[in-house]
Amino acid sequence: MRSYVWLALGLGLFSGSALADNGFGVTLYGGKSSNQELHTSQKAVVDLADENHFGVSFDRYLDNKRYGLFYSMLETEFEDAPIQKVDMEYLMFQSAIDVEITDNLYSYIGAQIGVNKVTPNFEEPDHFFAAGFYGGLKYDLGAGFSAQTEIRWIASSIKNSSKVRCDGSDEDVCAWHFDGDVLNQFQLNAGLTYRF
Repeated sequence: MRSYVWLALGLGLFSGSALADNGFGVTLYGGKSSNQELHTSQKAVVDLADENHFGVSFDRYLDNKRYGLFYSMLETEFEDAPIQKVDMEYLMFQSAIDVEITDNLYSYIGAQIGVNKVTPNFEEPDHFFAAGFYGGLKYDLGAGFSAQTEIRWIASSIKNSSKVRCDGSDEDVCAWHFDGDVLNQFQLNAGLTYRF
């Protein structure tokens, strides 16, 4: 009988820590990415298709603040040439502040900085600096779970003129050759968080 009491106390402490102000959290994301067009060094316009993406984050919670790592994966293609595929993987450090609206409803705003690994199917992968902001609403479901919806703006600085020679002889390479441009993307996400 005594072991059941200790088990019940242990489970109570564990679930209590999930609901506490401090701890860790894992969030799974899914949503739609909207991509701004780019301009190559040859003045061609690259328009990437809007596609679905998924992501995950691992965060440390401290009172009404949190910080951690965010990973997101997007597979897209050229609007006018679907044979040309482009994969993007974001790895970002993020930080946010939560603001309580009601007992179970919160709004939040945050910033992120990191790298965008871009892999076209016609060129070598490359890594670009990325940064942005995000914000949204989350609802506490209880037992450590919360649901959220958010919008993220991510800007990647695309510059590869020093890496690839583009003299017009190879259309595939020139199609992804930039002297310097910013790829603006907006992600509309729905997510589920578990805190522990």
